[in-house]
Amino acid sequence: MENQKPINPKKSRLEQKREELVTRRERYIESLGKAARRLEAKHLQQSFRGICLTNEFLESLDLIAAETKPKASGGARRFAVSSLFLHECFEKLTADFDEQFFFITGSEIDGVFVLAQMMEFEHRKRTMMGVQGDPKSTHGLLIKLEQFGHRLLAHFHSHPGNGADATNPSGTDQNFQSRLESAGHMAVCAIFSRDGFIRFLRMDKDFEIEIYGTGVEKHAPNVYRLTNLD
Repeated sequence: MENQKPINPKKSRLEQKREELVTRRERYIESLGKAARRLEAKHLQQSFRGICLTNEFLESLDLIAAETKPKASGGARRFAVSSLFLHECFEKLTADFDEQFFFITGSEIDGVFVLAQMMEFEHRKRTMMGVQGDPKSTHGLLIKLEQFGHRLLAHFHSHPGNGADATNPSGTDQNFQSRLESAGHMAVCAIFSRDGFIRFLRMDKDFEIEIYGTGVEKHAPNVYRLTNLD
């Protein structure tokens, strides 16, 4: 019985079959080389025919994959978050006078990315005017997300001051978000003021945010205000 590679459950049946055919073709190519060196005309012909047939199968699979591939919507990234979760994040972000910062992950449902879980990490520095994550801790958290098949969907942090203007991104905020987007991350940024204003942003502006539930009102495009605050 031939040794086979373990099947990755995350891969589609087409992807699994393609890997099997590529492995089979490599065996034919190896056999072809051996037959050529040994001047075994019959085996040479069989191996060559096997390579041709396998290539035909691979071409057919590629055509099927292209025809069945979901069409890209071309629309903006769509995020959803509950009003209750935003209130919980606000309480965490404003628990003391220093700025706070954490990552957000969640699930994908019908093309909508649901912001649902705080992912906290250690900080190198926290003051009233800024916060800096510990690189070792943040990298470890990103590795953990990868291990569990999750994405970094957002990063939330607080700013000093009140009102919508207090949620305007600083140069540091813009640089951090730009680096994420340049690296291919889809994460959206959310900045919270001390009195419950929230600004969502991406530098490419390619996103939509939907808030489920009550206790939040829209103030301006991508800017909201938490209500029902004690």
